[in-house]
Amino acid sequence: PPAPRLASTSSTVTGGAAAGGGFFDLPPPVDSSSSTYALKPIPSPPPPAADPSTDSAREPKRMRTGGGSTSSSSSSSSSLDGGRTTSSVVEAAPPAAQASAGASGPAVPVVVVDTQEAGIRLVHALLACAEAVQQENFTAAEALVKQIPMLASSQGGAMRKVAAYFGEALARRVYRFRPAPDSSLLDAAFADLLHAHFYESCPYLKFAHFTANQAILEAFAGCRRVHVVDFGIKQGMQWPALLQALALRPGGPPSFRLTGVGPPQPDETDALQQVGWKLAQFAHTIRVDFQYRGLVAATLADLEPFMLQPDGEDTDDEPEVIAVNSVFELHRLLAQPGALEKVLGTVRAVRPRIVTVVEQEANHNSGSFLDRFTESLHYYSTMFDSLEGAGSGNSAAEASPAPAGGTDQV
Repeated sequence: PPAPRLASTSSTVTGGAAAGGGFFDLPPPVDSSSSTYALKPIPSPPPPAADPSTDSAREPKRMRTGGGSTSSSSSSSSSLDGGRTTSSVVEAAPPAAQASAGASGPAVPVVVVDTQEAGIRLVHALLACAEAVQQENFTAAEALVKQIPMLASSQGGAMRKVAAYFGEALARRVYRFRPAPDSSLLDAAFADLLHAHFYESCPYLKFAHFTANQAILEAFAGCRRVHVVDFGIKQGMQWPALLQALALRPGGPPSFRLTGVGPPQPDETDALQQVGWKLAQFAHTIRVDFQYRGLVAATLADLEPFMLQPDGEDTDDEPEVIAVNSVFELHRLLAQPGALEKVLGTVRAVRPRIVTVVEQEANHNSGSFLDRFTESLHYYSTMFDSLEGAGSGNSAAEASPAPAGGTDQV
């Protein structure tokens, strides 16, 4: 079709008669020997605030001439050769960047932080500071501990949190600050709340409770009177699932007795009794004969075998089958000489049919300070990573491997 007539400022040839196109207007003849003959682009209208003297130095954008637009301009040279039309277009970078740079004043420096490199430096600073503390070189440790917050600020998520906690611990070592234990009334309730959120946020405790309950359920098969001793009952989250499984057992549920062990509360309230009331109400709902007793003990080494025996005379012909359960409790005894052997002797005295133990493989209580620091840093970094994945709704967190110091069910 015939090409549209372009604005008078354009010299682009867009068609040819030999090719079957319509008519077009040729530019007026010019003298090639004249010094004014050159392929000079026609500049676009300058911004109102710009200096007119700089307009001639600007180069135009490459614009499309189709569509009948009369507001764009372009620069090209064309020739006809045997019915063919050839053209060459002069291109230049758009002047927008130059104009904006001139209007905004001097360039603002931009600092680009390599988070991966900063993360490596952060780990090295933590380990070097721990090594300086071990060697009692507190001058070097103080210089390193001041760098840790700055390096941690470039990180995000789990690494930033772990670095903050370990940096604070190192600072307490460097400045010899030993805060007194906080015995406020809020601590016990807040610890229970944190434990409940931890239980709901990651699969580790749920998996531990599930495997332990499955082993106890198989050990109680065919028994009419069962007794579970829980060395760390906390909120009793493990036992509703076992009670429900026993209620659905063919032949009816057995008589279930639970002994829960827990530490004393700072406010001297009977938190164990409150746990027992909730479990008793649940057992009544599913029609399970349930008995409960709470034992307050500052440490498991304070338990004696007679505390775990049934109250009164056992007149039933069928003996009571006992299961002892411990979830993340025995490793606390490693700091007390002889405490673990004392507890194991108490367990043997009650002659349980099964003992279920869920414990950490990581040992944070032996070796040098640097060894314990390094192992703890790796353990909690992995744990916090898994919590970050579970908290963001990532379903893959359910299948993520257990952290260093994960759970083993024996």
